[in-house]
Amino acid sequence: MPDTVLLPALPDLLSYLKTRGWVANPPGQGGTLWLKDEHRIGVPHDPDAVSIGSVLNRLARAERRPPKATADAVRNVRFDVTSLRAVNDYRIIDKIPLETATKLLGSARKMLRATATTARWERAQIAGSYSRIGDEVIREAFMGHTERGSFIIPVLVRVPEPEEPDPKQPTLYDAQEEPVLHNAAPEPFERRVVRTFAQSMQAVHDLVVEPGVMPGADDIHELVYRGVSREFCTALANVLNETAIGEFETSVDWAPVVPGPDTMPRKVSITAEAGDLVQFVADRLRQQKAPSKQVFSGTIVQFRHENPDDPFGEIAVSTIRRGRTSEVRVRLPLDTYRAAWEWHNAGRAVLVEGLIRRAPGKPGIVDDPVRFQPLDELMLPGSAS
Repeated sequence: MPDTVLLPALPDLLSYLKTRGWVANPPGQGGTLWLKDEHRIGVPHDPDAVSIGSVLNRLARAERRPPKATADAVRNVRFDVTSLRAVNDYRIIDKIPLETATKLLGSARKMLRATATTARWERAQIAGSYSRIGDEVIREAFMGHTERGSFIIPVLVRVPEPEEPDPKQPTLYDAQEEPVLHNAAPEPFERRVVRTFAQSMQAVHDLVVEPGVMPGADDIHELVYRGVSREFCTALANVLNETAIGEFETSVDWAPVVPGPDTMPRKVSITAEAGDLVQFVADRLRQQKAPSKQVFSGTIVQFRHENPDDPFGEIAVSTIRRGRTSEVRVRLPLDTYRAAWEWHNAGRAVLVEGLIRRAPGKPGIVDDPVRFQPLDELMLPGSAS
């Protein structure tokens, strides 16, 4: 193991092995033997730096990649890592103007703080009313060391590990029979913050930058539904309008302890030429009124179809309503219900529009959704609503 490799802690190593499909034998006196395919790795109960390095070397050989890449992956097993990359026409390799670096760091924090608020309550303008819980996530976030090659800043948000699923409940991966009831762990709020950041970047790119025209009212609403706020766009425009930056790119590596969405683009790049257009959107969001439609988003946490003759199934979406975590049930035709399984398996959050009916002591339910789709499927300009 090279001296430059930063070794991970034992709990992170064990979590990594578990999430990557390694299976532990019953522990012995000195350690535990982990198995995967034809590979075997012994992990001591009380390892020192030498033994941790030895384990990582064997793990790297099994994964067929350099030890440093494996060590980095193990250390970040509990973190969503958002890499912020600034480039210019001549490529920033070893240095960047101090003023530019300062502006990039400050704007990146403002963008993440904005999405930590809109992850709890979508709104066009925050106007100083930032979420206290969202701010706690930002305070607990880390900045990794910058990486050589352009100017890359890794931002690390720790994601809590979910509880072990009940092995007795029906599984969505059983192709033989539809489960009558399936429960899944809700999305951790820390993951929701990072996901909101990623989908906000994607939405700005797809609805604003790519068309290259001033967005209309419907597109502004679409941006808000996905967590974009005036504060987010102002901070992004601040980066794009910095003369030393020709392009701003973000990419996300999801923490393996909570599988991330399969379909969301890993990288989003926005050129400096879009700075004025993004600032225009920020100005529009300052004046934007909240739409009257009942729209919410979140991850699917329950499936229910108890009567085989019922042409409808029911799901539950874990979301945040009025700043509080809640579950809203949605009744769906069976073809849409089955499509929702696939979206859930792929880790895709959903967007729901429809009237929420409430009864005393029961969760709200949408009986007939006007709109039900994966959150990463944007309503592009000119498409039907």
